Amino acid sequence: MILTFESDILDIKNHKGNVKILKLSVPENFDFRAGQYVSISIPFKGKKLRRPYSIASPPGKNGFIEFCIKTIENGPASNYIKELRKDDKIELFGPAGKFLFEESSENKDIIFVSAGTGITPFVSMIPHLLENGFKKKIILLKGFRHEENILYDKEFSELSKKHPNLKFHNVLSRPKNPNYGNKGYVQDFLKKFLPEKNCDIYICGLSPMINAVKEKAISLEIPENRIFFEKYD
Repeated sequence: MILTFESDILDIKNHKGNVKILKLSVPENFDFRAGQYVSISIPFKGKKLRRPYSIASPPGKNGFIEFCIKTIENGPASNYIKELRKDDKIELFGPAGKFLFEESSENKDIIFVSAGTGITPFVSMIPHLLENGFKKKIILLKGFRHEENILYDKEFSELSKKHPNLKFHNVLSRPKNPNYGNKGYVQDFLKKFLPEKNCDIYICGLSPMINAVKEKAISLEIPENRIFFEKYD
């Protein structure tokens, strides 16, 4: 059920690379599926704009959801979000979205591929899968520019200790450490970390990255109908 509701800002964390992690209150009857998004109402020139943001927390977290948002210079939504403070109230609309874990993937190994804040829906999907008994392999490739841009390492480290079938790898396009192992773009490491050919691939990021990963996956004989994606542009 899609709701329109007022939300309290419970917490805001600032991360390098103009990324903010927002913790937001939701009503008792708010229910969503991992991978869905919620839109923020943005006041702009006497109107309200709606901007969708993937939920960065798994279902079942009573009373709150989280967003992981990269702000840009002079964007109407970014300007609004930059000014938000703890205890502010905002209007939300949702949940919505069809980037969900497919039933047909339930008995396959899965590789999740993201760049930047494209990691967000997987922060919801992967813990939800594991907490509900998913036993096949999960490989997560997280792409960032520099070391300080890496997101959600602590969370996935703790999750992988609890669930040995989860492995994750950070790929950096411009690491400051000249000896950094996984240097390049996520598509460059698909072959290295691919579980097997009978796997499904979920991708989230900007269109050029998604297209590059799809092209590489198809070249590795992954059927196109086993590739699922969400574009952030």
